[in-house]
Amino acid sequence: MEHTPIVHEGTAIVLVENHADFMEAVAQLGKSTELALDLEFDQNRFSYGFTLCLIQVTDGSGTCYIIDPFKIENLEPLYELFASPAITKIIHHANNDILLLDKLGCKIKGVMDTDVAAKILNYERSSLATVMKEEFGIEVDKSQQSSNWNKRPLNEDQLRYAAIDVIYLHRVKQRLVEKVQEAGRLPWLEEENLLLERLFYAEPENPHLRLRSAYQLNLYQQFILKELFRFRDSIGQKFDKPAAYIIANDALVELANNPNTDIHEWLNHTKGLHAGLKKPANEKLLIEALERAKKEAKEQNISHDYAENRFQRPLRTPETEQRKEALTQVQKKIVEKYGEFASRLIITQSLITEYSQTGKLRCTKQYGMDILLETATEEGIELPTPTLKKSKLEE
Repeated sequence: MEHTPIVHEGTAIVLVENHADFMEAVAQLGKSTELALDLEFDQNRFSYGFTLCLIQVTDGSGTCYIIDPFKIENLEPLYELFASPAITKIIHHANNDILLLDKLGCKIKGVMDTDVAAKILNYERSSLATVMKEEFGIEVDKSQQSSNWNKRPLNEDQLRYAAIDVIYLHRVKQRLVEKVQEAGRLPWLEEENLLLERLFYAEPENPHLRLRSAYQLNLYQQFILKELFRFRDSIGQKFDKPAAYIIANDALVELANNPNTDIHEWLNHTKGLHAGLKKPANEKLLIEALERAKKEAKEQNISHDYAENRFQRPLRTPETEQRKEALTQVQKKIVEKYGEFASRLIITQSLITEYSQTGKLRCTKQYGMDILLETATEEGIELPTPTLKKSKLEE
């Protein structure tokens, strides 16, 4: 390795920036049956899109590799290790890491999420810093948490921060798993980890409707908003800037609400716009996008009416209230038995609401369903036979 490694508490932090060093690191990591893993990424904060910026991985034997994906052309040899079920991957709060890896073509297996383990143990706050302080009395420096990981070169503080996210994970995993086992909740952890492995990346459906106030627009205005959203995204990609930096969300909704506005005036009197958008060429593109959207809306005869269900409220009847009360009583007993924060893994407000409204009890986890039924039986509360459904993480 070319760089003199930084050392943190006996662990050498090695930056990997070329193919030879990368293959050497992969060969070393491939000898282990347990790897600690973390990713640094940018998700529309400093640049456009969901971008992998760093991979931190260690086998716990004294070296932490910081792999720079901007410098390594083919990460497939490392992805093969991540996809191997024979190698446990210890990750703290794995959701976004797994989604990004899936987006990049890597289907990770053998996940052990220490954040989930902390939640199972009823941690109110389950961040790695909190767990380290609670379990080992170690204060973790989070001063680089808001770093722009796209920038190069990386400084020593950034490398140390990135490494700290993994060099303690073997110890954390051992401590927390022992406690989970002592609590008799190991099946919870095993099922939660399997659910995480099923995560897959998908672009959100109708992302324009997720903008604040979008549902206050009529159908015609929402059609215009969708086209403006696409235009903004294309300019964000062109500038390599988050789309919301090009046109702020509120400004985009405002334009959709008033699609006949004078664009030149709007560009020069609206806050939250990227300066590059005001250049004549880009102003012309915006005008064309808006005119095209209005033309297509007319051709498709898009209504100016409002969506019927935009302010739909939950139905309240004696039956829905009775079902809500029954399941809320079960929830209270689960909280008493397992703790407020661990209980959120078992029963959620959305589950209660769905049961209240539909009379159907659809659980996302087998262990949660078992606890739910067991508690209801103990309380003499009759529930319908539940079914297992995909969790929101999988949808």
